[in-house]
Amino acid sequence: MLDNSIELLSGHAILVLLLQLAVLLVLARVLAELMGRIGQPAVIGELLAGIILGPTVLGYLSPETFAWAFPQEAAQFHLLEVVSWLGMILLLLLTGLETDIRVVKNLGRAALSASVFGMVIPFASGLVLGWYLPDRFLTDPANRNIFAAFLATTMAISAMPVIAKILMDLKLIRRDVGLVILSAGVVDDTTGWLILSVIAGIAAGGAFDPVDFMQTLLWLAAFLVAMRWVVYPLMSRLVRYLNERVGLAGADLTLILGFTFLAAATTEAIGVHAVFGAFVAGILVRQIRRVRTSSLQSLEVFVLSALSPIFFAFAGLKVNLWDLSGWGLPLLVLGVAIGGKLVGCYIGGRLGRMSHWESLAVGFGMNARGAMGLIVALIGLSLGLLTQEVYSVIVLMAVATSLMAPLLLKWALPHLPMSEEERRRIQDAGQVPFLPRASVRILVPTAGGQNAMAAIRVAAPLARLKRGQVVALYVESRDPGEEKKRWRLPRRPSLAGTNLAEHLRQAAEVVGGGEGKLLTRQVARPDVARAVLEEAGRDYDLMMIGAGGNAPLHDPMTQRILRKSPIPVLIVRRSSQPLPATAVRLLVPFDGSVFSRYATEFSFVFAAASDGHVTILHVVDETRLTSSSLPVTERRIAQTADPVRTADLEAQLQRALGPAAARHGARFSIRIVTGGSPAETILAESHSDHHDLLVLGAENKLVGASLSFGQGTAEILERAGCTTAVVVPRFE
Repeated sequence: MLDNSIELLSGHAILVLLLQLAVLLVLARVLAELMGRIGQPAVIGELLAGIILGPTVLGYLSPETFAWAFPQEAAQFHLLEVVSWLGMILLLLLTGLETDIRVVKNLGRAALSASVFGMVIPFASGLVLGWYLPDRFLTDPANRNIFAAFLATTMAISAMPVIAKILMDLKLIRRDVGLVILSAGVVDDTTGWLILSVIAGIAAGGAFDPVDFMQTLLWLAAFLVAMRWVVYPLMSRLVRYLNERVGLAGADLTLILGFTFLAAATTEAIGVHAVFGAFVAGILVRQIRRVRTSSLQSLEVFVLSALSPIFFAFAGLKVNLWDLSGWGLPLLVLGVAIGGKLVGCYIGGRLGRMSHWESLAVGFGMNARGAMGLIVALIGLSLGLLTQEVYSVIVLMAVATSLMAPLLLKWALPHLPMSEEERRRIQDAGQVPFLPRASVRILVPTAGGQNAMAAIRVAAPLARLKRGQVVALYVESRDPGEEKKRWRLPRRPSLAGTNLAEHLRQAAEVVGGGEGKLLTRQVARPDVARAVLEEAGRDYDLMMIGAGGNAPLHDPMTQRILRKSPIPVLIVRRSSQPLPATAVRLLVPFDGSVFSRYATEFSFVFAAASDGHVTILHVVDETRLTSSSLPVTERRIAQTADPVRTADLEAQLQRALGPAAARHGARFSIRIVTGGSPAETILAESHSDHHDLLVLGAENKLVGASLSFGQGTAEILERAGCTTAVVVPRFE
């Protein structure tokens, strides 16, 4: 029963809160869009929305309107503050999701030295500034040491979300200097948040106590150990279970949010600020292989479009520039912040053997405080460490450095020549990966047929290489009033007598890799294709279909699955000789199209998994070679191309495919022929006994009510002399 002494929220308080949220959100988003149009971070516009609606502008021009819209009663103020804190917690979750902690393991000398000096020198300069500021700028001169440490951390920390956005906008995210900035930022931010959280915990206690400090560090160490060795494995299993077994929309997102709030509450309870718990939660969630990208995207859209703008507008709402006693303190803080970070990163860059302009660029990029500076300032104000004037100065510093960073980086860009390695990296990064870089999970519908077994043989090395899994799905078709029917791909009237148990036993031997590498799932549905599609939506990366019959690409059930599949599909057709378990020899026709690139990428992954070798076949012909519509009118077989022309084409193909092969660790060679029909040439090569697996890339096109893959692709699949796989990207 509700205690009568508890005062319930009034309808007016709720009305005011809703109006505040509406005005703050809309104005913040409008100004964020305007900032984006002039090349500035959106956070600047969101912060300006709060400054305009706060005491600096609205409160000065119309005090009555400001007092009505944002009454200063504690209860009303705390309602809006709670919403902004929720935005802060989830923003730090996103920051953790954007932080690849594995980058720290691969830090080069330049990134490591830039990180160390870019943290130490700004921290030291901020510490000196905090020690020598007059007492009137401190809330309590007796806590000057805590204030100085807090101010030093403010100077040392950077804003990874803002920095990453700036680097993406300037197309520096894949450049060497961009990677150094990101790597150094990961270390600086992680260290900075750790220091800040400890300082915040100490400040909450009112004074520095060495015993409490050591206890906080011990609890923090225990928290980090538990997160890595207890919570991480548990969360990985829970995420996989939800994706596979729970049909409730957004179930994994609910788990992530609940976990984030618990982590934030835990760090708050042990004396470390709640934002650090959310940050660590984000880092941990990023490492979980089976988290759905769509769920994280939904979270990001909601936070960045709703809660984050309200948080930054709320931070700006508390800025009162009329409280400044002069411009001496703002200019001093800004000079120390910019100079300390620039000098530190420059020294670190030069010691890391970077050039003069590269070292300057690192200092320019690392200077952006942005969102992190605002969060730090708001934490300091809420803990009573900062006066209103110092708070406003730190917010101004965060805004100014975020505005300055992209302008200075643009100035440095002409002095940063791009190396050939950087060009290859950028070109390779522009390709959409066919398979995820983490574990891969493959679905193989089967009812015991030989083509399904061929698909399992193709899937097995991939599952082992990627630490993934193969799931064999058996759909038992049950129609009302009919006897039970069993189905396989392609569809047949009946599969009575198929020894499914023996088939699955052989499949387990083929996949190998221990328990859990091959799972079997049996369902009974009247609509077989729908059952396959429903299962494909349960956290899979790839589906492999065994292709039987005379025209497997035109089978109605196969077409329906391909048209609606939420994941890429491989159509596999066996030859008389089974695919070897290792040292597979792959043949991949390549013409430069996006579909042949998908086939090539799949082949590189498979070759690395099976210790195989890829032969790239390029047919020089007046008719354009595309795997989606291979011409079959001419029956001539191509001949070896002219040596001079061959050398030039080989060099081009090496430049185009070399980075992808190196990334996957695959061996490949190039064969160039000329003068014949591409389809007949490919078929002749497949019958040459030099290849075990032919991989074709297919463009699926809607022609009327059915999908068309081209006459050439269908004929090659039916006539090939070795096992053939047709790579079908997800149909949009």
